[in-house]
Amino acid sequence: MAILARKPDQAGRMLSADVEEFIRIAIQRGELRPGERLGSARQLAKQWKTSYGAVRQSLETLAAKGIVVRRPRAGTFVSADPVSSPSEGGARNIIGLLIPDIRMPDCGLIARHLQDAAHTAHLEVLISSTDNERERYDQSILRHLKAGVGGLVLVSPQHARISLEALVEIQKSGIPVANYARAMEVVNWPTVQTDVFQAVYLPIRHLCDLGRKKLAFLSYPLSGQIGVEMHYGLYRALADSGLATENITEKVIPADLYLNGWSDNRVLRQLFTEWLNEHRDVDAICCMHDHIAAAVLGVLAERGVRVPDDIAVTGHGSMPEAFGIAPGDLTTVDTCIDEAMHQVVHLLLNPPNCDEDDARFVAIQPRLVIGRSTVSTGGSAAS
Repeated sequence: MAILARKPDQAGRMLSADVEEFIRIAIQRGELRPGERLGSARQLAKQWKTSYGAVRQSLETLAAKGIVVRRPRAGTFVSADPVSSPSEGGARNIIGLLIPDIRMPDCGLIARHLQDAAHTAHLEVLISSTDNERERYDQSILRHLKAGVGGLVLVSPQHARISLEALVEIQKSGIPVANYARAMEVVNWPTVQTDVFQAVYLPIRHLCDLGRKKLAFLSYPLSGQIGVEMHYGLYRALADSGLATENITEKVIPADLYLNGWSDNRVLRQLFTEWLNEHRDVDAICCMHDHIAAAVLGVLAERGVRVPDDIAVTGHGSMPEAFGIAPGDLTTVDTCIDEAMHQVVHLLLNPPNCDEDDARFVAIQPRLVIGRSTVSTGGSAAS
């Protein structure tokens, strides 16, 4: 382990602002050699008589720039090919973000919040819109790797979207990777996702507490573990409210009605109009996307149905305004994307030991934001 002479100020203390510069200069002078292990953040803080937080942040910044490498349970090491600064051609301070379609409001919100979180950590974000095409996804990944980015964020990755060859190339590169919204079972990359059980439980329980008895659950296709957890949240909320499975009806909406038509919901509105004709006894509708809720509210308005008096409506996704819903009009589930993106950046800077299952998942707790679509006097927020 390297022992560095500290650089004191006149009071004999290590200046917090100089920690990052001091380590960088030590590497340039050869006092720290490639592969050499530094002390822990606590050891360095004690040695230099500065704060643990200042040293930890400096090490995270240096890791993001490719100057040092942080290995779980092993320590911090000088990079084998340290990049002294971004101006010298390195891209280690850049995060690659791969998303389905930048035009989709969901993806735009993710990109914005990731940029905010990255900026706080002195990082930049390189965004690639893949249009859900496997070949384009693979090409974007390989270009990111060739550019030498310091980490990758994969939004809702699915096995069909990434070839095994691309997965192998990512693993060979050794760069940190974090998934958002969907995990990949074939690799041990950490995943940040909303607690999907709570994302369903909260709005359904809210509707039941309001005295609604004939509920509808409208969602895009739910599969795998996410589908299991969402359905558990749905039926657990009913059971906790003293209602039976007969009190809920489900409608699965084709995914392409959002992926290929988020800006025009005429087809979705027609589908819902036909569905409502067959379910006239419904008094509450839980929509698992604000896009669905926008179509539902539009059709109900056309039919002269009073919301929430006749039918209460909830959405999901933190973005009702993106689909033409006025602020405060919709009760929706806030998925707290801002918090999720800060967790993503933290995982890239501090890769967990993914041999442990608990380290692979970070669950973001959603919150229910109550609006006028369920409570006439709405506008407040509840956890």
